[in-house]
Amino acid sequence: MKRASPGREAGLSLIEMMVTLVIGAFLIIGVIAMFSQTRSTYRTNDTVARMQENLRFILSQMEPDIRMTGSWGMQNAGPNVEVPGGINVTCADGTDVSGWVLDNLTPVAAGNSAYTLPCAPPAARPYQAGTDVLVLRHASGAVAPATNGVIQIQSDRSNSRVFADGAPPAACCIFNWQTNAYYVSSASSLGATVPSLRRMTLAGGVWQDEELVAGVENLQIQLGVDTNADGVVDRYVDPDNGLVNPLAFPARVIAVRLWLLLRAEQPDLSFRDGTTYDFADVANYQPGDQLRRQLVSKTIVLRNLRS
Repeated sequence: MKRASPGREAGLSLIEMMVTLVIGAFLIIGVIAMFSQTRSTYRTNDTVARMQENLRFILSQMEPDIRMTGSWGMQNAGPNVEVPGGINVTCADGTDVSGWVLDNLTPVAAGNSAYTLPCAPPAARPYQAGTDVLVLRHASGAVAPATNGVIQIQSDRSNSRVFADGAPPAACCIFNWQTNAYYVSSASSLGATVPSLRRMTLAGGVWQDEELVAGVENLQIQLGVDTNADGVVDRYVDPDNGLVNPLAFPARVIAVRLWLLLRAEQPDLSFRDGTTYDFADVANYQPGDQLRRQLVSKTIVLRNLRS
């Protein structure tokens, strides 16, 4: 019987193997490039989304605060607010700032490229040079229960009376006194090189400092003044302009225009900020770094000061 010869075994030649390896390498490079691009896009979108979220939070805090400026409960005339002696307000270090915080005749004020607040910022969170400061004074929007140790306003349609002992002059209507100031610090909870928007706010009898949002690089303010008593803004001026007078005619502050420059918390190595920023007092600012930024502007009418 004839024995069958074994079949010939076939395999890849050297050329076929090299072609396969080259094709596989191209596929791997493509997958890696796509992954890298997707990751970069995600990082960019996440950075932009975070800045927009921070912006929405800032405006949710500042806009109602600005709109309420000059409201003293049931009436909006600062001279009709009675502030008796013996109501004390201090900074965190104990410095007495009662008269400044409880200034019923200056519902809105601002510092032009200068830190003008009577309480010093925390040593680890210094003021960012060249930025503006905004100060707002008013009663709370909602009524509050009478509370001992809290500076409050009891108001009717014609007058408002300040007290802090939990014993209002009359039963209705009671509001908390609010004096808030916004400024930019060159540091934040994220580090000494990440700027932040901070707020000084009244808590009991102490004017305390708190961080609102990290990543705010600049705050600029202009005040809208009514120069002919028609309830319409005629000019927007810097806070140190001679026209600025929160209560007096014929140049009364009735609006606030603000600019906020936000920046990313971390650099993006695939990006360089080549934008030239010009807004308010800021001219020809060219960062040239790898931090994404977003500049926003908002104009808010002080409805309680228009009449």
